[in-house]
Amino acid sequence: MLVARFIERSWIGRGLAALRDNEEAAECMGVPDAQAQALRHHGERLLPRRGRRAVPYYVTFVEPNSAFALDYAVNALAMPMIGGTTSWVGPVIGAVLLGTASQLATVTISSEMNLFIVGVVLVAFVVLAPEGILGLVRRLRGR
Repeated sequence: MLVARFIERSWIGRGLAALRDNEEAAECMGVPDAQAQALRHHGERLLPRRGRRAVPYYVTFVEPNSAFALDYAVNALAMPMIGGTTSWVGPVIGAVLLGTASQLATVTISSEMNLFIVGVVLVAFVVLAPEGILGLVRRLRGR
């Protein structure tokens, strides 16, 4: 999270945000498109790779059924979509909210309904707040 926050606040993050918003305007302002895209691509591959190295030490047992389960894939997509993808804070908010909701659903309802609840929440956020919670807060604060 510290690396993501540093990148977001640096000139690299501002350039990538400008490219995300409008590539032509960013190029006119002097952001090198090819270099920034290459840097973004390598950064997207480097950070998750560092995090994956610690998983076997933390879990102590890895098997294909647990490593490639559907709920991990859905949660990995749902957490940033729920929190928001425009800032490093969004996926953290999404992870906290979705983790809490899934644990409550597992304890109170059943563990089989957990994936269904995550899917319904994900669809609701995609339809009602496509920019996630952060985008919804920014939109409400702007009014």
